[in-house]
Amino acid sequence: MSKKRRREQSSVDTRLVEIYEDLANEDEDIRFTAAHAFLTKFAPTNHPSDEQLSEAVRRLVRGLCSGRKAARIGFSIALTELLSQKWGPDSDPAGALQISGLINVLIKQTEATGNIGGQENRDHQFGRLFGAEAFIKSGALLQANAPVNAWDRILDIIYEAAKRKSWLREECGWILYEAAQTLSTGNHDLKFIQTLIDKLCQNGLAKTPEGIAIWLRVQAGFPTLELPAGIWQDENPLHRKEKSRVARILKETSNADRRNDKDGEEAPHRGSWTSNIHFAWDVILSELIRARPAHHIDANFKPVSLKEFWQEAVDEHLFASTSSDERKYWGFLLFQRMFGSAPVIFLSSLLSPNLMRCLTNQLASKERYLHRAAEKTIKSILKRASLEPPVATVVLRGLLAHSLDRRTSFDQITKTKTIEKLMALGDDSSLCHVVHDLLDQLVRPSVIDEKDANAWRQTIIDQLAILLKSRQYSTTINWRSTDAGTLISNILENLVKYSYFSIGESQSDKHDCPVPAMSEKTRATMKIRLSSCLSHILSKCYNPAFFITNMVRSLLRFEADERLHSSIDFDNTLGGIVAHARTFLEKIHQQASANSGDNSALDAFELLYSLTVLQIYNGDADAVSILDELRSCYDVLVQPGNNGQHHGSEVLTEVLLSFVAKPSQLFRRLAQQVFTAFTPNLDRVGLEPIFKVLATKENLSGQDEMFEGEDEETHSVSGSSHTDSDVEEADIADIDGIQTSSDEKCASPAASRTSEEQANNSEEEDEELREFDMKLAQALKTRPLNADSPGSGEDSTDEDMDDEQMEALDEHITNMFKERKKVVSQKKQKVDAKETVVNFKCRVLEFLEIFVKKCHADVLCLDLLMPLLEVTRTTTSSLVSSKACHVMREFSRLCKGQEVPEIDRKGPVLKLLKKVHVEATQEGSNAHASACSQASLLLVKILVAHNRDNLRKIVKIYANTQKYLLLDPQSRVKMSLFTDWLNWCNTARSSR
Repeated sequence: MSKKRRREQSSVDTRLVEIYEDLANEDEDIRFTAAHAFLTKFAPTNHPSDEQLSEAVRRLVRGLCSGRKAARIGFSIALTELLSQKWGPDSDPAGALQISGLINVLIKQTEATGNIGGQENRDHQFGRLFGAEAFIKSGALLQANAPVNAWDRILDIIYEAAKRKSWLREECGWILYEAAQTLSTGNHDLKFIQTLIDKLCQNGLAKTPEGIAIWLRVQAGFPTLELPAGIWQDENPLHRKEKSRVARILKETSNADRRNDKDGEEAPHRGSWTSNIHFAWDVILSELIRARPAHHIDANFKPVSLKEFWQEAVDEHLFASTSSDERKYWGFLLFQRMFGSAPVIFLSSLLSPNLMRCLTNQLASKERYLHRAAEKTIKSILKRASLEPPVATVVLRGLLAHSLDRRTSFDQITKTKTIEKLMALGDDSSLCHVVHDLLDQLVRPSVIDEKDANAWRQTIIDQLAILLKSRQYSTTINWRSTDAGTLISNILENLVKYSYFSIGESQSDKHDCPVPAMSEKTRATMKIRLSSCLSHILSKCYNPAFFITNMVRSLLRFEADERLHSSIDFDNTLGGIVAHARTFLEKIHQQASANSGDNSALDAFELLYSLTVLQIYNGDADAVSILDELRSCYDVLVQPGNNGQHHGSEVLTEVLLSFVAKPSQLFRRLAQQVFTAFTPNLDRVGLEPIFKVLATKENLSGQDEMFEGEDEETHSVSGSSHTDSDVEEADIADIDGIQTSSDEKCASPAASRTSEEQANNSEEEDEELREFDMKLAQALKTRPLNADSPGSGEDSTDEDMDDEQMEALDEHITNMFKERKKVVSQKKQKVDAKETVVNFKCRVLEFLEIFVKKCHADVLCLDLLMPLLEVTRTTTSSLVSSKACHVMREFSRLCKGQEVPEIDRKGPVLKLLKKVHVEATQEGSNAHASACSQASLLLVKILVAHNRDNLRKIVKIYANTQKYLLLDPQSRVKMSLFTDWLNWCNTARSSR
């Protein structure tokens, strides 16, 4: 019986197996750690044998052919570093193993033999290419002791892969490009680069995107090298005559296009389409941007500019109307990359016509195939503009120059706010150029048809308004010496010039003469935008008088210009008034400029007077009388050393109220601004017109009383002004409606009364409709429509009427409908009248809120208490009541600590406290009761701050009111008055 032979144990290096496994790991840190361990194991200090090195190279090459995890990347790094460590520049290549043998290993191990699948074949092709790249990067082929043909063999491997496999061509080109870059940075023999460029031409790859990139790299790195002749004009692909050919090559034209090439040459196909941009684009565009040294350029060399190349290669090829979506996608990616890195001076060249057209169309609809790519393009533009403000100006001018139809703006077509955002990001100095371009288009649009010109002008006007509103006005800088001041003043001056003046036909050759002439519709649009701009300046600017006054001064200067013709025909009287207004405005302006102190009141008056002059040009019939009143106010309130302040403050208040009544947000803000400036100058007489408005009844008679002497049109305009601002007021009231515990009880002050009135009105309308239906039935001799009795119409006659009877009946019915129309019209007048009065009261309450915020520590503010309480009780509008309560809350909130009005005598204040308590006994809503409680506690704080002994009399007043509550069954006093009083007493006692 034979013995069983023992199996011999193979000597397997488990550590090396683990290293190979980790080289394929997807974690980058693990791969680097494994590569370091691998190189340490085969370091020269460990004296590895040639067999071990050969086996290691073989194993690494096999790993390059693996598609598992990240094997190709990890094994490529290890192979590159191993070759550099053993045969690189700083190595000692002792031993019999040479580079030639290793190249044989690479070729043998990556050869696809037998019946293998397509994926395995591709893995072997990638493995061979990565191996060749490792040999080049290691530097082993460039050493003096390297075999002569080693460099040629590696180049042949790469060029053969580029020709045989089109999907590998770009990767092969990139390896050769990096090789050329490496050779240009070191002191290597020119034979290497000469071989590389010669083989490029011999393999027919010179006229490919990869060949162009390699050629430019060689040309830039080796200026003295003799390049192959006959390939490019003057041996340079960037010659002006070669731009069309280079554009076609980069576009990856079809075989049919290449057969039509003038040279009759065909370059190898690249392969299937990919979403990535070819690296040759970056090389070519960088070369066009880079400032080349003079000795690199022949005297007769005519290089193509970036603008010319972009127009030819990108705009006319990638973004042509016939280009596919894939090529347009390349174009968007290319634009994003270039726009993010190119110097500012080149950015205008990138905004080419076809690109802008495609960008606009793709942004216009989310259904477009490249909509997301277009959105990313806009984001890249805004991102750089936010970092470099001058970029915003470049893009704005490009968007303006390449507008699609010269009728609508880019934002209107794309439904975005790109232009608005760019205007906000741009700097003032560079945006002045945009304003200049817009004004040129406003005066002379680049369209012939008059209708299109008017549409384009309205778009330009909108752009100017957006640009003006995009500026920052919150700072207290001197606008006169800033680019922002120049920009804003230029816009306002031109808007007012073309809104109110025209230039004679004899001046048509002048650059500022509109061609074609501006239509009345365009002028009307310009006036509306001008008013909107002025309103924005009033609300945002710290010193709006600078802009608005200078604008009106320019307006009056234009009036004196013989070339300009005013749109309003002034008679001698009105012309004299305008001339006098110009003189008076200059007087005010000079006084404001000469005064180095606080000019707030003077600036406000100058602002008010300026806009009143503007109203004359807007056709306001009351503006002339207001100018006279303002001149009298100026002599009283502004001129130093004058008496008669009472009369002046009353007149000024009346003027401001007349401005508030206008259906314009501009004049509402103007009135608020002027009122704020003159608040310290107001007295009881100046506040009386405001109190009179609050006491006005909210009906037709109240409207007639308030607007006595004004026509019906003014009434309707004043009533309709809620469209401009009352929505804001409603929002404010909703926000501020509930703040304190007592405020929670402030339900709508007139909700019950309003609902009752609505119910009564509804009943009246039903009754009137029934009565009208009955009369109509009697006239027609039929039963009413809502008659319940089916036999009610039996008495009606079926006899036919003759012509005379029909005419009489027709006349009778016509009169009935006329009477009905009068009734409906009267009801509408009542509704409009109430709306007008309510609106006016809300705006007047805004005045009182300003007064309280500015002068809450003034004793004069106590005169506001009773009018506010009375309007809270008597109004039928919840909006008026809410705003009145809000003013009372503000007054009470601001009067804290030492910020209370100082009184000289307690008697008037105690008397006022009693009036408040009497007002609290009146029938009213919870809001009215809460306002009475706040007013009462406010007076308590004032009396206690004056003298704490006043508490005795305060307690008596509250006791009398409480006695009235307990003993009188008809008492209307709310318990909140005493609850708030007790809470105040508890707080005052604990803080004593």
